[in-house]
Amino acid sequence: MSKRCVVLGLGSNIEPVKHLRLALSEIKKLSQITVINVASIYESDALLPESAPSTWNKKYLNSAVELEVSNFEPFKLLQNIKAIEHKLGRAGSDRWAPRKIDIDILWVQDFTLQNESLNIPHAQILNRPFALLPLLELRPDFPFSVPDWMHRKPHPFHTEVSKTYVWPKMAGILNITEDSFSGDGVLLSPLKQLGKLLDDGAEIIDIGAESTRPGALIVDPEIEYQRLASTLETFNKYKKDYARDFEISIDSRKPEVMARVLNNYRIDYVNDVEGFRQPKMRELLKLTDAKAICMHSFSVPPVKSETIPEGEDLWSYLTDWWVKQKEIFAQENISTERMIFDPGIGFGKTPQQSVDILNYLEGFGGIREEIYLGYSRKSFLSLLTDKPAAERDPETALVTEAINQAYAQYLRVHNVAQNKQALTERTLL
Repeated sequence: MSKRCVVLGLGSNIEPVKHLRLALSEIKKLSQITVINVASIYESDALLPESAPSTWNKKYLNSAVELEVSNFEPFKLLQNIKAIEHKLGRAGSDRWAPRKIDIDILWVQDFTLQNESLNIPHAQILNRPFALLPLLELRPDFPFSVPDWMHRKPHPFHTEVSKTYVWPKMAGILNITEDSFSGDGVLLSPLKQLGKLLDDGAEIIDIGAESTRPGALIVDPEIEYQRLASTLETFNKYKKDYARDFEISIDSRKPEVMARVLNNYRIDYVNDVEGFRQPKMRELLKLTDAKAICMHSFSVPPVKSETIPEGEDLWSYLTDWWVKQKEIFAQENISTERMIFDPGIGFGKTPQQSVDILNYLEGFGGIREEIYLGYSRKSFLSLLTDKPAAERDPETALVTEAINQAYAQYLRVHNVAQNKQALTERTLL
């Protein structure tokens, strides 16, 4: 079966980061296509004719996606990406008008085409920094004559890597516990920590009221619920008083606690470190439309001796586990579209296995669902440092800098600002 490397360009200036993420999700679902990587997100001025109304002058976000396509047929791929544009709400608008999504075939390795409806490479690639720079980030081997504008700053259309927008949603960790492994528990005043996480760029606040570190104390369900309820009351008031928009995730493995939370509060994510292996936890999902973060683990808190066997193909092992989890959800009439895959870094994996997973996330190419990663300050980082957990933010950011963002739809971290910076400053183009 023949395979070709293809790079698509993405652009949006209507709720742009939302639509870039949705487009990537839809591209991953296409048959005979494997997503390899994504470029950083770039900001640029809109490309407009002189007669354009002022309302069209909206900043664009742009990026590029590298694919491996089996049995490549250019017009079939074009048909597929136009279908994605239509699904995401791009209708027959004026050519230069603001749009939810624009997807173009920028380049195909060892392939050219000139046609009335399709040119490969893209006919205007050298004149559009917002297309060429993301392409070069993914494929520095792209053959081209360097345009004069590449030697000047600012680049045309003020094209630059965004300092605000990144591919993954950042989930800020809020531990309302006494014995958090990294010493960041906040029992008395979580509002201060909430404000900092939001100011630093968190889109989700992941709230946990029981530590899952090795040797952690088991918290009584009543105490765990009261901690969560008090925090949720405070956060809901904060949302109303300050008109701040953020999503809420509850990290709990106890059905009796989660049931009370769902009966009394609106949440966006149910985060179960036991991967919903308890039938009662799956049954609770029928009470809500929240997404389900399903983490692979053997024991919680983790037991050092219980790990994926040495010599196993980690990616096949975890992909097989995920397929079985989806089958269980489907049998119980719970939509698998709500499921989010968490490989469980540090749970049921040796430190080296955790590193290997993070270094080769594209090994999960067979998983079409969103992927959630929680590696912040965890013990596997002892391979890089002898610092205590609370001081491992720089090492966490090093992992983040190297992460394949095509397979990291959510990053659960303690230090949101430092990890966003790691993503936005990883390219010097």
